[in-house]
Amino acid sequence: AESVYVFEKTDGKDISVKPVFKRFVEEKTPPARYNHGFENMDSAGALYSRASSHIFGDWNACGKVMGLAPWMGHRWKDNGGLEAEPIEDPIMTGKLYEEGQNGFKSNIRAMKGMPHIARTDPDLFDSDGNMLKRYDFDDYNREESREGSASGMSSTDHEGSAATAVQTEVEIETKVASQLPSRVAIDAISLSSRIQNDLETVIMDFVQHFKEETGQSNLCIAGGVALNSVLNGRLSRELGFEKTFIPPYPGDDGIAVGCCAYGLFGNTALDVTEEKKKPGLWKSPLSPYLGPEPTDFDMKEAIDKAAPWLEVETVRDNQRRLDMIARELDSSGVVAIYNGRSEMGPRALGHRSILADPRKKGLVRFINEAVKSRESFRPFAPSALAEEAEKWFELGSPGSNASPYMSLTAQVKESKRAQIPAVTHVDGSSRLQTVTPDAEPLYHQLISTFFKLTGIPMVLNTSFNTLPSEPIVETPQNAIRSFLYSMGSIEMLVMGDYVIRRKDANVRALMGEVTKEDNMVKPPAMPRRAGPFTIETMTKLGESEDDTQVVTQVRMPDRPMHKCGGKDHGYFELLDDLEAQLLLLCDGEMDVQDMMAEYVDEEGDDENDTRSMEFQQNLFSNIMKRLTRLYEYTLIHW
Repeated sequence: AESVYVFEKTDGKDISVKPVFKRFVEEKTPPARYNHGFENMDSAGALYSRASSHIFGDWNACGKVMGLAPWMGHRWKDNGGLEAEPIEDPIMTGKLYEEGQNGFKSNIRAMKGMPHIARTDPDLFDSDGNMLKRYDFDDYNREESREGSASGMSSTDHEGSAATAVQTEVEIETKVASQLPSRVAIDAISLSSRIQNDLETVIMDFVQHFKEETGQSNLCIAGGVALNSVLNGRLSRELGFEKTFIPPYPGDDGIAVGCCAYGLFGNTALDVTEEKKKPGLWKSPLSPYLGPEPTDFDMKEAIDKAAPWLEVETVRDNQRRLDMIARELDSSGVVAIYNGRSEMGPRALGHRSILADPRKKGLVRFINEAVKSRESFRPFAPSALAEEAEKWFELGSPGSNASPYMSLTAQVKESKRAQIPAVTHVDGSSRLQTVTPDAEPLYHQLISTFFKLTGIPMVLNTSFNTLPSEPIVETPQNAIRSFLYSMGSIEMLVMGDYVIRRKDANVRALMGEVTKEDNMVKPPAMPRRAGPFTIETMTKLGESEDDTQVVTQVRMPDRPMHKCGGKDHGYFELLDDLEAQLLLLCDGEMDVQDMMAEYVDEEGDDENDTRSMEFQQNLFSNIMKRLTRLYEYTLIHW
């Protein structure tokens, strides 16, 4: 369960890491389970994971639990003051370092019975019986929407993300209703708040006790619980440590770094009989940018494979490229960054990031919904210039580089919250990254460029991944796939020296280009498939015999947007038989007129000319629509 060590460096040569406390707990479920019964252990981290499983059906979605907890205390005025009720009985109590009456105890009554993820409450279904998103809510309200309409602004502050800037009362009411929390979401807020409060109470007491017992003045936190940035912020600010260090990889991935350090330096606290030559100790923490570094050749190769769907500009000058990014962000655009070696650990720290303007509150829902395909309650983090951070956040240690790895949550200063609503959570908190020119010079230069343009010394930063369950992108090919998968919601991908935008389908090229004298300048383009494919048709049965659906789907591994694995096993669902037939015809040797001829009987009679003309017009429209869609999903190009 929990462990405590004291560590000491001597003469820059040796390190001693000595255990002073360990607590062991029983593993209560069979180890054959995929997570070895982790949720049923009585450790602080395991109990938090049990809440994660109860709410989200995933023991490893603890970050979502942490993001859900601050909604406790928020009132949705548009629904008569709806708010979550606190769970009175603690889930975790007592002292982790004692046994008996004052020792640690767990009470999982709040996580018994039907898990929240499995509930089928009536308000989770629309009038047609379709299931709604379980936890898709935010703090959008009528007043904000009316103010946006009155000023002619979309509620999202994002071009193209709303059909019209001015909304009717009916549209406002519909949107308000769709963005209120469901009953199960309210209950999930209660549970998240309870487990988060208990975790903070128990761990704060635990660390304070061993600070006093050991007399140590510095704190290093590791383990999965060290990803809880809210707890980390309190440990850093409230317990009087001179320095607090949380590595960028505190979870299981960081074990690799610990093994490496032990192999290099050993541990003088252990009985070691063999004396060996050792290098000098690391003088500073390892960079979080420890992943593979793509070459320019790697990036060009990935770009070339997706060239029919990309517009690429090579910009070698760093400042000019950063100016382009800053202007795009200032105009409410969303930009993906792929630069240098990837980050080790779960946080995107400016090398594999999606960036946006922290001033635009509407971008929170837009990025959650359109870019990341996730719940709208989830907050976003800022990457802030370290030298400016204390002016915007309650850090507790002015002038320090408080959170270089996005490990701490702090309160946004009340006077600043209205200026950066997209990175201010519902309770006024923010999980920030502080950026220095020494640690990451190019990222610092980018934020400085945005600061000079807007007066805001930070950008909204979230991890660069857009596919469901996709980890942070690693390779250039991953980056381009994720960029294309956003379907235009990410306006720009900056990969090394390459500024990349999505290319729109050139529909006019399908018809060819002619002069006024009807002389053909360019012949009609002939669509071609992106690669070999497998196509299959299946029948999905509903609850009754009449409730059946015929589905045609295609798997094309060479297309840039192909994703391996997942529930669909890499298959992409086609609209209908016509789209499937057109895909078969896209062999690079047929133009649109040739495709039309496959469906039109040329031997018509005068009586049917009008009907034939209507049919051909409708057919032409449907073919163009489907060819455009096949292009947008990178199945064909021309």
